[in-house]
Amino acid sequence: MKTPAVRIVPTVLAVVAVAFGLFSASVAIWGSWWRFSGMPTAEEWSAFFGASALIALGFAWYQIRQVDQSNKALIASNELARRVNIEAVRPRVQVSLEPTRFVQKNRGAPVEGTLHIAVRNIGVSPAHEVRLSVSPPFTSLATFFKPGMMRAHFAEVNEAFDGKVRFRTLNPGNTYIWFLGRVPELFADESGVPRRWEVEAEYMGTASSEPFRETFILDLDVEKRIELPVDPLVRIGKDIEVVGSKLEAIKRVVPQKLTLDDGSAPESRQRNLGSRPSVVRTRRAPTWLRRRR
Repeated sequence: MKTPAVRIVPTVLAVVAVAFGLFSASVAIWGSWWRFSGMPTAEEWSAFFGASALIALGFAWYQIRQVDQSNKALIASNELARRVNIEAVRPRVQVSLEPTRFVQKNRGAPVEGTLHIAVRNIGVSPAHEVRLSVSPPFTSLATFFKPGMMRAHFAEVNEAFDGKVRFRTLNPGNTYIWFLGRVPELFADESGVPRRWEVEAEYMGTASSEPFRETFILDLDVEKRIELPVDPLVRIGKDIEVVGSKLEAIKRVVPQKLTLDDGSAPESRQRNLGSRPSVVRTRRAPTWLRRRR
């Protein structure tokens, strides 16, 4: 593709050639007409044409510069539009710590839960050839695991973050999690377990030939300050369970209370009450009163 300078320079040269040709034709037709009385001399004509050539070159340079700047702005605008389109449809791999809160029946119970390492694609298109790496390796407290199980668990976790392709395709909406520990015990730990990890993610998209790179900081001291509100529906469900437990306790206490009051079992009382039919007796009116009516 030819640049503006390559296109304009030949145009200027063509204009100069045409002007020189017309001047030569005028000399052939009218002779050396500039030598007539009152006309400019040859030196003056040379100076005039020299100045005109300089002005024409300056104007041509200005036009070339304007066109070049316009093309650069257009290229930058097209590149920006291309990046905007890529950002709109690109995948977005996210690595984070995801706490889960246990909802207790007792409203005043301390907050407890679990902490997981979560990997998900929050974009709108699949991520391909996903590579994850972490520094330092993930680890936790042995009290959260059965004897001898923590080493095997984190060997599997860190294998997924060793910098190799572990996800050929990570579709939007899918979430992969690994158990890290229980909270608040992990948040309050001071045994020397790492409290901060740096995770790097590299992956490809369908609309770009260049890989995307992201860096995530997983910090326990930051995560422990995140508020975890209780889902109202879950809270209502727990309150209903509490009410049901109270009713069951009342149901067990009431029969015992009735037994202590009359010395008989509640079943026998209900049976006795049920064996006595209620009879409504009516008396017939005298004969003379019925006739009178």
